[in-house]
Amino acid sequence: MRVNKKQAAQMVGVGRTTFYKHIKSKAISVDSKGRIDVSELIRVYGNENIRTLEQASKEKSEHSGTQKSVRLNEELAHLKSEMDTIKKERQREREQLEEQISTLRQTLDKAMSNNDNLTRLITDQRKTEEKSKVQKEQKQADKLDSLMKKIDQLEEDAKKKKNWWPFGNKNT
Repeated sequence: MRVNKKQAAQMVGVGRTTFYKHIKSKAISVDSKGRIDVSELIRVYGNENIRTLEQASKEKSEHSGTQKSVRLNEELAHLKSEMDTIKKERQREREQLEEQISTLRQTLDKAMSNNDNLTRLITDQRKTEEKSKVQKEQKQADKLDSLMKKIDQLEEDAKKKKNWWPFGNKNT
């Protein structure tokens, strides 16, 4: 039975490039089509070191599957680790934001309280009786001012008015 160089390398369990080196160094005969007889492989490597093509392909698939599953398990573990780190970071940020919200609420409550106190100070806190008393006093003061103006006006008019009786008039 004849096999190609790639199959021969699989049967002896070495890489393709290593097998090409063995062809030169161990004088493995190759036909004109690049095929190698299995008896030639037995002669160079020994009967116990040669596997059938089915065994070689089965080992290769099992071996590559193991490598893939190991790689996938490592990647899975890495991703789980990253996810845990992200969850911890999110939890830390959440706690930090809740603390900030609490602080802001306290600050807002204090500001609202201060605002209420200032509003009470600014607005007139007197009783309505006191307010009406002040308003009455203001009206009386306004009336008195008005009367004083009228009196002043009348006195001024009286001085300007000439005496119509010519006798005994001191101004003439």
